[in-house]
Amino acid sequence: MTSTDSTRTGGRPRLPGGARPSVVVSDLDGTLLDADRKVGERTRKALTAAVEGGVRLVLATARPAWSAREVLLPLRGMGASLVSSNGAVTGDLDDPRPRRVRAMAPARVREALTLLGPGPWALDRPSGRLLGPDWPDVLSSGGAGAPRVEEVPDDEEVLCLMALRASPPGPSSRVPANLCWTSSDAGLVEVSAPGADKRSAVSWLLDGWDLGWSAVVAFGDAPNDLSLLRSAGTGVAMANAVSDVRFSATEMTAGHDEDGVAMWVERNLL
Repeated sequence: MTSTDSTRTGGRPRLPGGARPSVVVSDLDGTLLDADRKVGERTRKALTAAVEGGVRLVLATARPAWSAREVLLPLRGMGASLVSSNGAVTGDLDDPRPRRVRAMAPARVREALTLLGPGPWALDRPSGRLLGPDWPDVLSSGGAGAPRVEEVPDDEEVLCLMALRASPPGPSSRVPANLCWTSSDAGLVEVSAPGADKRSAVSWLLDGWDLGWSAVVAFGDAPNDLSLLRSAGTGVAMANAVSDVRFSATEMTAGHDEDGVAMWVERNLL
């Protein structure tokens, strides 16, 4: 989960027309999940009712698919789509087979690590997680028991590189890598292949449904949610969201530990 910044900022005005969204896209940690990293009963009921009313549900997270499915068990059977590893993998919550994958070659990951400089790192790959030297157990998605390696192996592509750094490198040094750089928590830099971001993954889903972004309400709290909230017809920031997310949102709702997503859905979709 991202850290809480209590300063409230303004957002963009709501789009004219007030059309009812037909697609709900929600981040998980710091947004849909409560402080115990669980789907609350009120949230489950609200989303179930929305889906039964014809709304499509997309869960979009930095977690790898295996971790997302563990915490999303209460939402199984609803036909939800799952965007995991910050958009590197897109598929269905009820089916482990991916439908869209955007991965990096190991050589590109090593290039990114060179740009980032020394420090702890970890990798999510299709086969599972690998931990680099000195990686601490800091991820909400778990995986502390994953194998440890000294360097990035060449035997498999990488979905997401995670590095503990104060901040990502500046724009001028990022250009040669031609990769996506974002963050889902303070001090955590996440690197992915081009097109492996939440917005690109959701765009791919919308194209398949013949829908546009005006049909979307998106919920988020962290920098890796910014592109979603800026693109959606209605972008909703959590009260616990970082200031950049709140400023980019159309609206705000209560915090993740106060059923903020459920409150908005109940008020606007049910």
